[in-house]
Amino acid sequence: MIGVLITGCSMHSKDLIDVLRANYDGEEIHVVGINCEDTALLRSGVDAGYVVPRITEPDYIPTVISICEKEHVDVIFPFITAELPIMAVNKPLLEEHGIKVSVSSLESLQASGDKIALAAKYADLMPKQIVVRSSADIAGFARMIGYPDKKMCCKLPDRCGGLGFAIIDEEKGRDLTIYNKFGVSRYITLDMLYLLYANCSETLILQEFEEGTDYSVCLLAQDGETLYRCGFEASLMAFGSAMFAAISENEMAYEIAEEIVRDTGLDGNVCVDFILKPDGTVRLLEVNPRLSATLPFIARAGLNLPYLRCKQLLGYNVKGLSLDVNTRLRMSKNYESEYFV
Repeated sequence: MIGVLITGCSMHSKDLIDVLRANYDGEEIHVVGINCEDTALLRSGVDAGYVVPRITEPDYIPTVISICEKEHVDVIFPFITAELPIMAVNKPLLEEHGIKVSVSSLESLQASGDKIALAAKYADLMPKQIVVRSSADIAGFARMIGYPDKKMCCKLPDRCGGLGFAIIDEEKGRDLTIYNKFGVSRYITLDMLYLLYANCSETLILQEFEEGTDYSVCLLAQDGETLYRCGFEASLMAFGSAMFAAISENEMAYEIAEEIVRDTGLDGNVCVDFILKPDGTVRLLEVNPRLSATLPFIARAGLNLPYLRCKQLLGYNVKGLSLDVNTRLRMSKNYESEYFV
């Protein structure tokens, strides 16, 4: 039996738990879920669930260690982008307690997961981007890209795509009919952007908005070497996750993803996000050096990257396995209620 703890365990983790259990070896998986929010914690499908301190609180790591020892956890899967550096720093301490944590080195996280550092290194592969230092920067960037004819978007450097992201669009930003509409409520106007910047304590990035289809490459790396990879197109996104998607291979995206892994020395589960243009070319958007909410889709196609990562961390050789991928598989994600006392 393998004990697995998933941090930030919520409705997005349900499919992940299912594919961990539906593994190649019939291995029994004991799953523990933790979340700092009682209302967000997933309760169905886990063997145990705990509400824990926030990742910024000093007793977070001691609490995680205590839970791991109580539940006989072998592997921790961090699911929160902002948590990755904390786990990387505390990796030696966790390993002293016999706990493997699925996180790359701090250096590789900084080189790949930081949107500012990524754009500095791979500017030729990405849309135009600036870090906003003043309101004048907003006006200058808007003029440079030709707004409003050319759209732009804003994002935060250390958050996943579902948080801290908005598209600046004058028409859609004022359209009340799409507010709170599933998957499309992320539009704001330029005036709103100025107001957000004036009241935001975090660093703000502006990026040229690329029209096209969301495309991602999910892969498993070992110290800078890509062991397995699979891509998919997402025609509907919500909560920063694909809701309707299809397995799709794109050699240009594969080459870029593998180059980034090699350059940065990434290790473990990685998801590289692109925009797929009608001519088949891609533009790099960001790198998420952690579990992706869409990994279960890849697993159902035949490439169970979360389980392979478990085996990898526990010392098994997972290179060179003959794994067939169903390139015709499509996915529609739906959520259901859970009931508990």
